[in-house]
Amino acid sequence: MESYKYVIIGGGLAGGKAVDGIRQFDEEGSVALVTQEPHRPYERPPLSKEYLRGEADRDRVYLDDAEHYDEKDADVLTGTRATRLDPEEQAVSLEDGRELGYDKLLLATGGHAWRLPIPGNDLENVFTLRTIEDAEQMRDAAGEGKHALIMGGSFIGSEVAASLRQLGTTVTMIFPESRLLERIVPVELSDLLFAVYRDEGIDVLPGTVSDRLEGDGQVRRAVIDNGETVDIDLVVMGVGIRLNTGLAEEANLELNDQGALIVDEHLRTSDPNIYAAGDIAAWPDPTFHKRLRVEHWDVARRQGRRAGQNMAGAEKPYTALPYFFSDLFDLSFEVWGNLSSWDQTVLRGSLQEGNFAYYYFDQGKLAGVLAMGRPSAERSPMQDLVKARAAYDEVAGKLSDTGLDLKALVGSK
Repeated sequence: MESYKYVIIGGGLAGGKAVDGIRQFDEEGSVALVTQEPHRPYERPPLSKEYLRGEADRDRVYLDDAEHYDEKDADVLTGTRATRLDPEEQAVSLEDGRELGYDKLLLATGGHAWRLPIPGNDLENVFTLRTIEDAEQMRDAAGEGKHALIMGGSFIGSEVAASLRQLGTTVTMIFPESRLLERIVPVELSDLLFAVYRDEGIDVLPGTVSDRLEGDGQVRRAVIDNGETVDIDLVVMGVGIRLNTGLAEEANLELNDQGALIVDEHLRTSDPNIYAAGDIAAWPDPTFHKRLRVEHWDVARRQGRRAGQNMAGAEKPYTALPYFFSDLFDLSFEVWGNLSSWDQTVLRGSLQEGNFAYYYFDQGKLAGVLAMGRPSAERSPMQDLVKARAAYDEVAGKLSDTGLDLKALVGSK
């Protein structure tokens, strides 16, 4: 059995950043990173944007160049899957027959894209988007003269729809919700997005799902729930992920009701020698005083680094405010906070001018901010207000006044 001081399972952003975190506090301890993909760690956001559109090559997707891991003296074991975790023996079995011993282990296994369980979901050119190869195959199937059906009206579906349209593909979107990004944005912003997508030539069909996909080996048409058929060349299912927590479950690590790994403020699981980061980790968030699990780039980046630091002895709590971004045609959004539950919003700025921020409130307390085109000087105050959980009754009337300096509003809290 090969033995390492640190073993990382997962070759995404969290796993890659964990290498850097470890080396900040331990320059010599042996490190192995195990990934079932044939690639060194890479980032996923470009897969639905510039990489899908062919505007960036693989070097722009990879987290670091190959030499980086040599410089960090980390062994990157690609193309092999961890099949068993034994916490008592502190060992991981790989599908190629190797066994790795560890002192500290990080689970950064992420999730896999879900396919809707409908007839025809396994036909050729029915895609999900999770890997470099997914994006490349999707790009090859798209382009001028091709018709894509996008299933899903949240960020992945919306980003892919925009990118495929920019490649010249005819695009139809369907989703069961009543409007685009229904769970994340208020009605007025959904209306703006609908108008942008319509003007770009995308056919958006809310409240619509497909009963089945048909074709002769390759997908040719979709039958939607009103009985009509749509002739298509490719399908993209942007309908969420399922967590890769099988190793953790078999190792009897503590999971929550949604199947996520429960970690403490240091990202340590129920086993003191095993940590978790990224999509699979449910951590005690100090801002919202409850456990959060977030499937976004910034969380994976920050948690990976912090988990690596703590594996190497730092003992620093994870306290970062959740953040994510999205690019939809010429619209670029940034979001801070937790938008999983909200009941009121306050608009600062102008939707029509593309310079606005929505402040989201949940049960009278500020839960998050979605911003586009606001002055850079407002970025820090936005986050400070969310961290302070500003009360609606105290700030709502002031937030809409763009002449008021947000720093002064933060100072009054």
